[in-house]
Amino acid sequence: MSNQLNYANYSFEQIVIQLQNSLKKSSAWKDIYRSSSGERLIEFLAAVLNLVMFYAERRAEESYLSTAQNRSSIINIVSLLNYQPKRKTSSAGNLQFSVDSPTTKIIYIPKYTECQSVEGVKFLTNEDAAIQKGQTSVTVSSIQGELSRMEITANGLPSQEYLINSTEVENSADTTNPTLRVVVNGVLWSLVTSFIDSGSTSQHYRIMNEKDGKVTVLFGDDTNGKSPESGWTIQIQYIKSAGLSGNVTYLDKITTLNDTIYDEDGGSVSVSVTNISSFLGGDDAEDIEEIRYEAPRVFKTGDRGVSRTDLIAILENYSGVASANVWGEKEEAEAAGVEAVEEMRGVAKICLVLQEWGLPDSTFKNTLSEYLYNKSTMTVRYVFVTPVFLNAIPVLDIKVTTGHSLSQTQADVEAAVAEQFVLGDTTKLGTVVKYSAILAAVHDLDGVAFANMVLEIRKDLVKNYSSDCDWGEALDALPIKPETTRLFIADTYITTDVDNKDGTGTFTASGDYTVSGTINYTTGVVLLDVSSVPSSVYVRYQQKDNVEGSGNIVPNFDQICKLVDVDIQTIIME
Repeated sequence: MSNQLNYANYSFEQIVIQLQNSLKKSSAWKDIYRSSSGERLIEFLAAVLNLVMFYAERRAEESYLSTAQNRSSIINIVSLLNYQPKRKTSSAGNLQFSVDSPTTKIIYIPKYTECQSVEGVKFLTNEDAAIQKGQTSVTVSSIQGELSRMEITANGLPSQEYLINSTEVENSADTTNPTLRVVVNGVLWSLVTSFIDSGSTSQHYRIMNEKDGKVTVLFGDDTNGKSPESGWTIQIQYIKSAGLSGNVTYLDKITTLNDTIYDEDGGSVSVSVTNISSFLGGDDAEDIEEIRYEAPRVFKTGDRGVSRTDLIAILENYSGVASANVWGEKEEAEAAGVEAVEEMRGVAKICLVLQEWGLPDSTFKNTLSEYLYNKSTMTVRYVFVTPVFLNAIPVLDIKVTTGHSLSQTQADVEAAVAEQFVLGDTTKLGTVVKYSAILAAVHDLDGVAFANMVLEIRKDLVKNYSSDCDWGEALDALPIKPETTRLFIADTYITTDVDNKDGTGTFTASGDYTVSGTINYTTGVVLLDVSSVPSSVYVRYQQKDNVEGSGNIVPNFDQICKLVDVDIQTIIME
């Protein structure tokens, strides 16, 4: 009898039916009534088959990057692409060490001098420095982390491996000054990504990220890469990182010096410390969704920054970067509808937003530039552009399905909207924020019967913006949709522009505040005269998309939408 089971449909009920149909063709088995013992045996077999088939498919899914769910499976798959998932990466910045009066002796600040922030996070200097005679301070490049060391005696075998039993080993974003160092018999060995170009005497080592987040140091086999000889001392030094929580965005937060500082004669010296810059670039280890997204993109670049998409993939894979955009003369000219300018030839404009909406400082940009130049195949000049945040405010009217809580539905709506503005995921530099996607996410909620929405952008106006007006500013998301720019003074709505039908609009109001002013829908420039003198003035406006009625927000290359509020104007029961 041929096997007629359908292996593509293995629900319990379907397996029972298939077994029954198969057995009905046999004269040896007639016991298929619902209450019979024979039927119980069929159902038992169906349950076992259902479970076995489920596990077989789950194991098959673990063989593919798009369907795997276990971190260990994903790491094994991306290792075939020579992709090493990023571990925790430390933030970096500058510390200033100072004495009260000009020193008469050189005061040494050794590399790895430990300091501490007011929150208790540890930081280390990342280079040797000194306060010279006659000086009162020195600025030292530094990194977040705690220094750790382990010492091993080599066993002399080929392909030696030694595990660092920590999940906090820093990822060494700065390849010119790595934070994981291996010293064999007093000699610093070099890190490589592969032993393929290593000779039998090459003093090289590799590091491998394990599935549980720990790190293994690997040596060669005396053919490709030298193997440490038996009895040799191997010292592994690394920095334990706090990752994303090690970022410091305010000055004067790192103020405790944990080590004793000495002058050239060996005398201890009273030295103070503070951070004179932000500490940025800290990032947590990649989760499975980040690995799934990043690995194919990075593999596609061939580890070379040739095209625009190559550079974006490399930048977004760089620790601490949440979103990146890159463009040149072609893209900029096409967007403006003009010919490319000669001065832009060979220039790559780069715009970055760091994790938690941070902005890169000069130290971060310089380190990143060196990293990019090492991957460039031609002469390119990198120009960093400061990103513009479009402060988005979805304005909603909600009808709630009967039987659902108004307060819980409002909380669910706010959460669903926030999911559409996740930095580096659902909101990115130069990427359209779609009205339809946000509204669909709201309508998918069980408690929502109906929703209406407009997408507004908030812009604070500047006092004495020009000599011709009291308040003003140039709005960012252009062009402006006429008769959508709402004026607020001290958080109170005052008036909306009236279209003059000539590319401009007019503001007028009287009462507590007398207002007169204009808006240019093409340039976005708002000019206002206001009396009495207000404490703050801002507008909330809508962009006019090329697709009439779409309601989208369409950022430029250097713009990104950031959710600042969810304004639920009305929420009522259906």
